[in-house]
Amino acid sequence: MSLKDALLKAGFNSTKKENDRVPKRKKDQTKTQKHQFHRNFCEVCEAVHPDVERFKHRSPIIDGEWICLNCADKNEIHDQFRITNQSDVARAKRYRRFYGPTKDFSQEGRPATTQSSPNKAPRHQGNHGNKRPENRNPKKKNFNR
Repeated sequence: MSLKDALLKAGFNSTKKENDRVPKRKKDQTKTQKHQFHRNFCEVCEAVHPDVERFKHRSPIIDGEWICLNCADKNEIHDQFRITNQSDVARAKRYRRFYGPTKDFSQEGRPATTQSSPNKAPRHQGNHGNKRPENRNPKKKNFNR
């Protein structure tokens, strides 16, 4: 038993209280400090990007799970395998995939991401100018058929 404990047991109390401090108010974080809480290192291209998300994919070509938007599109990883919505781009609702539709996280209680439009053709399938509609003006008759 220490001397302090013996004095307290005998009835002596100190006039000065230790650790009776007013808690300091924490300083608000800046935008750059908040940015450091998000994962932003792509394991495929080994670079820092603002649009890194975690994918649980089955691609035998890629080992990493934290993949940037560009590497996911290049390696044709579908967005249904994305399990996070943590990047700055996704939180600002600017995360858009070029390979397939973008997963919507609003159904799971998380902020929603933008959906690629259903009428828009993917980039690799485009009208290269050699295909024209058969009958552009239905009022005119085409006698060349």
